[in-house]
Amino acid sequence: MTQAIIAIKRRMKSIGNIRKITRAMEMVSMSKLNRVRSALFASRHYCGKLESIINDFLSAVGSVSHPLLEKRAGNGKIGVCIITSDTGLCRTYNQAVIRACESFMSGFRKEDIILLAVGKEGHHHFMKAGFDISGSYLELHGKYIVKSAEKIVDDLISLFLTEGLGEVYVAYTHFETTLRHKPKVEKFLNIECSLARSVDYIITEPDADTLAQEIIPRYLSEKFRLILLEALTSEHAARMFAMKTATDNANELMDALTLFRNKARQAAITKEVIEIASAAEAMKD
Repeated sequence: MTQAIIAIKRRMKSIGNIRKITRAMEMVSMSKLNRVRSALFASRHYCGKLESIINDFLSAVGSVSHPLLEKRAGNGKIGVCIITSDTGLCRTYNQAVIRACESFMSGFRKEDIILLAVGKEGHHHFMKAGFDISGSYLELHGKYIVKSAEKIVDDLISLFLTEGLGEVYVAYTHFETTLRHKPKVEKFLNIECSLARSVDYIITEPDADTLAQEIIPRYLSEKFRLILLEALTSEHAARMFAMKTATDNANELMDALTLFRNKARQAAITKEVIEIASAAEAMKD
């Protein structure tokens, strides 16, 4: 019985150490979530206003000559950029966006898909699945890095213009609440804007084409920044929830082991009392 109690104590110590780690990682994820969520909400507002300006501008000028606005059949190929995490402990988050991406790509032949992977999890998954990955971006580690985001946008635009792609899509996770995130596959190129005009612009100078050359790249940069922030916020929320669940499970296991240890200790004490009483009775005889 003593050996059993010692084994229980060792296991409780091990679980206690794991609980400290999961609790610390939960707090770290919560801190990161709060920071990136603030940036996300600000970006949503800014990107929404910029999109309204683009819509009003295109409605006012009628037609603009810009290659990123052109709707074309292409060569039958499409580009897909999938955003996952670089680190683990958020398996559900990665699995959901990977499944959504695979479901979308199932309507195309594998050789007609040019794939770009943001994050190690998506990169490793599609490499094993036999996809030819045109570009990999594995240095974010849960942080928004301006240079990396700009390079991804430049590469997506370059693929669209130079590879003759019909369309480019981005698979990512849209953040709704801390406990709810929705995987999405959204069209990134070509740009499609609503022509429902709410403001009239009088274009004087520079001309509409020059304005389009300036504003459209800015819009794409901000749109991808918003997409990346949506994904990063969802990632940190998923990891925080996973670590909270692990901590709660450790607490439940500690409670069960504590109860089992107390019962074992009580049984040992009862056995000793019975042995002493039995010895005392034997001595009387």
